Amino acid sequence: MKLAVLVSSGGAAFEQVARIVRHDGVDFTVITDRGCGAEVVAGRVNAKHIRIEERDRKLFSTKVAAALQDLRVNNILLFFDRLVSSELFDSVDTFNIHPAALPAFKGLRGVEDAYEAKARLLGCSLHRVDQSVDGGELVSQIACGADPQWPLSRWQKRAYLMKVYCGLVWVNQAIHIEAPDTPVNASHGLPEGWMASFRELQALEAETVV
Repeated sequence: MKLAVLVSSGGAAFEQVARIVRHDGVDFTVITDRGCGAEVVAGRVNAKHIRIEERDRKLFSTKVAAALQDLRVNNILLFFDRLVSSELFDSVDTFNIHPAALPAFKGLRGVEDAYEAKARLLGCSLHRVDQSVDGGELVSQIACGADPQWPLSRWQKRAYLMKVYCGLVWVNQAIHIEAPDTPVNASHGLPEGWMASFRELQALEAETVV
């Protein structure tokens, strides 16, 4: 199965997703818009890499869509700090992971905004991308308790783990492993091997989010 990720950061969450599903026949392409850590990650997980340096949103989205068409990839996940346009999300299935329990705390500072609001719940949402900002159809969400007295770094670590989990849900649905409709914080029908690897990652980070 061919899947793509659009990344503008270090790519840590994507790297864990790729490592957990590496034996399940997923062929990843990493697309970036600048030099970033995700390009190094692509090499570590044996993913293809394409850099598209274009600042205009519509032109960038058009070029990404064209690259995916050439690769015959019709499903892409965003770990991205820019908005994309309909030239992309009208052409291929486009999803985003937002580090908050939407519709709360939309925008680029989901974790920081929740922290500053002294929220007691930290969430993460997988949703379809449309013309709105973090307003597309929700695919799945997870949530865990949070303490305003914790340092922001702990909130960010938990958000990282939840991004990995939602990334696994995205892959699971894309490769059509049957997953029943499930409530918040259920396993979403993820393969047990993936869940075992995710639990190991949680133990390594000394945090539990699911």
